[in-house]
Amino acid sequence: MSRMLFLVPRMYTENEFKRLVSVVPEDFGQKTQEFWSYVEDKLKVFTGRIQRVYRDEICQGGEEDLATLSSLQNENFLIVKRLVENGAVFEATEDPLLVAEAESWRDMTRQNPLDIISLEMFQDSVRERDYYVSRRINETLLDEETGVLFIEPTRTVEVHERIKMIKVCGFDPADYFKSWQVQLNLKL
Repeated sequence: MSRMLFLVPRMYTENEFKRLVSVVPEDFGQKTQEFWSYVEDKLKVFTGRIQRVYRDEICQGGEEDLATLSSLQNENFLIVKRLVENGAVFEATEDPLLVAEAESWRDMTRQNPLDIISLEMFQDSVRERDYYVSRRINETLLDEETGVLFIEPTRTVEVHERIKMIKVCGFDPADYFKSWQVQLNLKL
């Protein structure tokens, strides 16, 4: 029995961008719109045939976390809302304790960028989160079902070999971010 998962390495939110480099590029709004329009167009073809929706940072699923998503990233929320309205289940994707742990280590790393131990602990916690997300998908995406995963672009999930994974994005948000970092460094 086949299972399919669309992998969307989601566009960074403006707050995520500011947290990472403090300055948002002038074309950020345009690039964000371009990114989400592309994803929406590609997934529109599968409306009504996607049974499961996963999103990083979502710990409960259902209506409650759908409302949470609207405050995190409106463009992503609108796509997920349409999928749910057409029969998809918005799944709890992450463990809240692992998310909180990773955020704590990220904050410590930001406060002291030269602290190697904090950085290693942050990286370990992200790997644990990735493993948890992978396990959730393997457990909940049933035979003959199709799902979509929206996840931060630098994260990695490994799903069961019987799940066919298809990446959906007009451009890689991680590449866009790295390009902006290079431009900022050249200005210094």
